[in-house]
Amino acid sequence: MAKICFIASSLFTMGGEQRVTAVIANELVKNNQIIAYTMDEESDKQNNPYQVDPRIEIRKIRQPEFPLAGRIVRRMIREVNERTRLLYKREFCYNLLEYAYFCKAWQKQMIQELSGEHYDVMIAVSGGNTIRLGLIADKLDCDKTVGWEHNAYEAYFETKGLYFWHMDQLFGRSIRKLDRCVVLNNYISQKYQEAFGRKCDVIYNPRSFVSEHKSSLNNKKFVACGRCIRQKGFDLLLESFHLFAEKESEWTLTIVGDGDMRSQLEEQIERYHLKDRVTITGYTKEVKKYLLDASVYLLSSRWEGFPMVLTEAFEMGLPVVSYNITAIEPLITEGREGYLAESYDVRKFADRMLEMTELSQKDRQRMAAYAIEKADSLAVERIIEQWKDLLKAD
Repeated sequence: MAKICFIASSLFTMGGEQRVTAVIANELVKNNQIIAYTMDEESDKQNNPYQVDPRIEIRKIRQPEFPLAGRIVRRMIREVNERTRLLYKREFCYNLLEYAYFCKAWQKQMIQELSGEHYDVMIAVSGGNTIRLGLIADKLDCDKTVGWEHNAYEAYFETKGLYFWHMDQLFGRSIRKLDRCVVLNNYISQKYQEAFGRKCDVIYNPRSFVSEHKSSLNNKKFVACGRCIRQKGFDLLLESFHLFAEKESEWTLTIVGDGDMRSQLEEQIERYHLKDRVTITGYTKEVKKYLLDASVYLLSSRWEGFPMVLTEAFEMGLPVVSYNITAIEPLITEGREGYLAESYDVRKFADRMLEMTELSQKDRQRMAAYAIEKADSLAVERIIEQWKDLLKAD
């Protein structure tokens, strides 16, 4: 029995990263001791949306208290990074970024919280946690350290103002200090090799549930799920549905989710006179109900790491229309599990929606069968074997 430590921002709030971490931890705890350090508050744990196994010991990482000077430097770095690449690829820049975002006081605090016992494996879940573990890995009593990334390379390093924009070399320096790095597809692995000289292991995310019930594909309904934030591209989706609705008068769209952009999206719906055909549900735990009621899933994301919601759509037997972003490569083959549109081309996306609605029931059922087959290939029993191999490998 191995002693495995997860370092995650959360296990008890909503999100694909939280969901898949819970799924993997729940499997590993069957034969190992699992300790998870998170920033969750006690109130968060009451919800437990992903049914974290009670055998997993949850410990809280305290929020850092950054010095005033560090906060000032961080603001300065953010403004400079918005405009230039001056704070980039220079040793003093590493030190500035570390001081502003991963200060020594927090490193010392984390070392204290993670010390005092031996771990066989420590797994840092995504981005900032990966950097933190890399910065302190040599000071911990641990046989193997792993960074597990859940987002696209473009999102991390090529999206202005977000994640690790112009901080990629600090990220690379940190992951080179870890024993292993796990990413979600071969494209990301290749980019990490090119940018950071870091060889990665590719492990797909598993589906998060199994359903005996599948969609009948009889309802003229599209569905899309996720938070109403820019990443999910629901603004693009509404542009496409507006174009689609000019040619087709029966199909409806349900967006399952809530978030900061909801009011903007509702204004868009109003502007295009689509209130009778488009619904935004708000937050709900009944996602499966909406998937089961629909006949086609729509993925309009600007970026994803490995969209868990697609594994859920596949499990319910839904063919998909999606932008051809890099995360989709291992999930959809054109014309098999669904149709692909050039990224962010709203008119092409609308055309693919129309093509999907014009398919015969037999052809949509054929796509649905391939979707279910894809979901089966992502069964947690298969994915967890790859994790077990990685954790025991030298």
